[in-house]
Amino acid sequence: MMKKAFLFLMFFAPAALAADPVVVPALQPSAGPPPPVSVLSNTAVTLTAKEKAGLGLSRRWQGRADLPAAGDDGTVRFLFGSTLPSVVCAPLYVCDIALQPGEIVNDINVGDAVRWKIMPATSGSGADKATHVVVKPTDAGLTTNLVISTDRRSYFIKLVSTKTDWMASVAFTFPDEVQRQWVAYQKNEQRDQAAGVLPSGQRLAELDFAFTLSGDSPAWRPLRVYADGVKTYIQFPAAMASADAPALVALGNDGGLFTSPSEQLVNYRLSGSTFVVDKVLTKAALISGVGSAQQRVVLTHSAGGR
Repeated sequence: MMKKAFLFLMFFAPAALAADPVVVPALQPSAGPPPPVSVLSNTAVTLTAKEKAGLGLSRRWQGRADLPAAGDDGTVRFLFGSTLPSVVCAPLYVCDIALQPGEIVNDINVGDAVRWKIMPATSGSGADKATHVVVKPTDAGLTTNLVISTDRRSYFIKLVSTKTDWMASVAFTFPDEVQRQWVAYQKNEQRDQAAGVLPSGQRLAELDFAFTLSGDSPAWRPLRVYADGVKTYIQFPAAMASADAPALVALGNDGGLFTSPSEQLVNYRLSGSTFVVDKVLTKAALISGVGSAQQRVVLTHSAGGR
C-alpha cells in the first residue's frame, strides 16, 4: 500500500504543485529619445569687470552688421577684420575658403575637430599659387569656430552647418592690400611721369626730336636737340664750360655743290648746359675754332617728324 502511494506522488505531484504563472507587464511606447548627456560642467564662473569689458568688445565685433559682397565668380567675399565671418556648410558638401595668393598656412585650429573635417588644398602656381581650406561638417545643426594662422595674418571664422544650405566658395578682401595697390599705383605714376618729363619740366610726348647731327665729333657735340613748337633746345654735355661753347648760326636753304649755304645770326642763350633758341630751327651749324682747327656740327630737322 505504501508503494502505491509513493508511485502516485511521483507521477501526479508535479502537476498539482506547479507554481502560478508570472505575469510580465507590456512595454510602454517611449515618449522620445533620452536627453543628451551633458559633457560640460555646470559650474558658474564669476567674471571680473575687465573680463566682462573684453567679452563685450568681442561680442560687438562679432555682431557687426558688415555684410559680405559677391565676387564675379560667385565667391562670397568678406572684408577682412571688419566683423566675424560666418561660413555656412552642409553635410555631403564641402565649403572652400580661399586665402590670399602667396599666403602660407602655419597652423589651423577648429573648436570641434571630431564633427568638422578641415583639409588643405591649393590652386595656381608660382606667384599666383593660393592655399585653400576645405571645410566639411559630418552633421547638421553644428556650430563651432575656426582659426587659421598664416605668415601674414590670422583668420577668425565661425562655422555653422545646416541640412541643405551651404556656401560653395568663400574669400576675403584685404584693406591693407588695397592700400598697398594704391601706393604702388602712385609710385608707378610718379616713375612714369619722371621718365616722361625732362628736368626743365617739359613732357617728352609733347616735344619734337626729329633732328639729325652730322659733321665733326668734338667734345661738346650735343647730346640731344629738340623743339617744343616755339623754341629749339640744344643740350650739350654737362662738362662743357661756357668758354668752350660753340657759336650757333642758322643755315639758309641756298648753296650748292661748290658753295656753302648762307649763315644767319639767331637769338639764343645758354641755360645751364643747353642752348635755348628763340625759333624752331630747320638747319643750323655749331662752330668752334678757326681755319684748319675749326670744328663744325650741322643740325638738320626732318620735316614732318617728331
